[in-house]
Amino acid sequence: MEPFDSAGDWLKGLIKKPFEWAGDQVKDIFVDLAIDYITVIPILTGVSIGVYALVNMFSKGLAKMSVVGVFGYGALLVIFA
Repeated sequence: MEPFDSAGDWLKGLIKKPFEWAGDQVKDIFVDLAIDYITVIPILTGVSIGVYALVNMFSKGLAKMSVVGVFGYGALLVIFA
């Protein structure tokens, strides 16, 4: 550990490092999730086009909601898989 000028500086150094570490961990998690979701977007787009075409035969409003549902379900799969 580096020597500090006073006890307050030493304490700040100890407290700051765990928060920096935790912040780095949270950033890494969000970056990994974003990369995974971006990777899955082409597949979700294809599936949502098919779902929209199928459900649009019955209801246009339900078809739009089903596209949102496909992307929401894809986001849940990326998060929990």
